[in-house]
Amino acid sequence: MMKKIFYAIIAAAIMITACKPDVKSVPFGQVAAKAELTKTLDTMYLSYNTKDIKTFLSLMADDGLYCGTDPTELWDKATYSERMTEMFADSSFSPGLIPGRREIRFEKDGNSAMVVDQFYFEWNKQIPIRHIAHFNRSGNKWTCNFLSTTLIPENKDLDKIFISVK
Repeated sequence: MMKKIFYAIIAAAIMITACKPDVKSVPFGQVAAKAELTKTLDTMYLSYNTKDIKTFLSLMADDGLYCGTDPTELWDKATYSERMTEMFADSSFSPGLIPGRREIRFEKDGNSAMVVDQFYFEWNKQIPIRHIAHFNRSGNKWTCNFLSTTLIPENKDLDKIFISVK
């Protein structure tokens, strides 16, 4: 009787392990993902430069965090939308944002990425700007759920800045 139970357990174990589907993770296509995300970034900057608020905000996640250059500027999408709408409505505001250096780092599954863009605004050639953004992909659409805009002076200029703000 013990032999029959033992053989039944062995047979059941073999069947269970033999019937498991062979699940292999398929690596994402980084080249295609980078092209999709780059297209989204190009759309984001074009809509910013042309003050197309509807397109610009459509690329921002509803639950995102958006940070300006001032320490008090930590906004949800509703507040960010208000600030951007005010800024775009200002006829004297002329963005002229042209991205320069760009780094994109994907998570292993390819459905989220960190993007770092560095550039100068047309109105400020003294201190570079760095955008740090996090994007999530749903289907073929990339949406920004974190954006931080920072001034990045060169280290050699820090003493001058510290003296000027005393």
